[in-house]
Amino acid sequence: MTTKQTNRLEMAKTLKQLFSVEQAAYAENNPLITRVSELNTFIENIDVIAGVQNIDTTANTSLKTNAKALMINLTVAYANTAADFFDGKDSPLSKQLTTNKSKIQRLSGVEAKIYCDKLYKLVADNKVSLSPDYVTAAELQEWQNAITNFDAKAYDAGLTIDTTQNATRELDEEFKKLKQCITKIDRLMKKYDVLNLSLYGKYKISRKISDLGTRHKNDLPPEQL
Repeated sequence: MTTKQTNRLEMAKTLKQLFSVEQAAYAENNPLITRVSELNTFIENIDVIAGVQNIDTTANTSLKTNAKALMINLTVAYANTAADFFDGKDSPLSKQLTTNKSKIQRLSGVEAKIYCDKLYKLVADNKVSLSPDYVTAAELQEWQNAITNFDAKAYDAGLTIDTTQNATRELDEEFKKLKQCITKIDRLMKKYDVLNLSLYGKYKISRKISDLGTRHKNDLPPEQL
């Protein structure tokens, strides 16, 4: 998130807390209750999307590089060995399992994991037919461990670069909705400038948080404390 978005979200969460504490003060104001509910939903949505946006699917750390290399190497070794066994046995498995290192290396991290896992499962699902002279149970386990290790330490298997980029766009849309929601709440709160000065004063203070940047409560002018 940008600094502006972070500040706006912080302000929205302050409003959420205020409305939670002051529920009794607007208990009969159904339009405001509806808007507050929308506010809470937008905050939850933004938190979820921001979490997706922050997931790193691209960093080329040595951990990721090593984990990916091992997964690819074992996949090429064992998938092709199994392919040789099934060759000439009237089975489509030989063609499906034949692969090469350069093909997998061209894939993104997530795509490579999915592809390697697919070939592993083809072999594992047919291990009863596969002669252990070609791929042993220990080698199958080693292969599976490499895929699991890559999945756990290197990449999030459920996300791609496109996913995080889409999250950024979705975040912008949610903040637009949040801004519109708060603008509507501003209008509904005008009546409390007459009916409940205490509530209205607390609301105005909460609304100013997004304009304070990195200033802390102790830095606020006296009239805003």
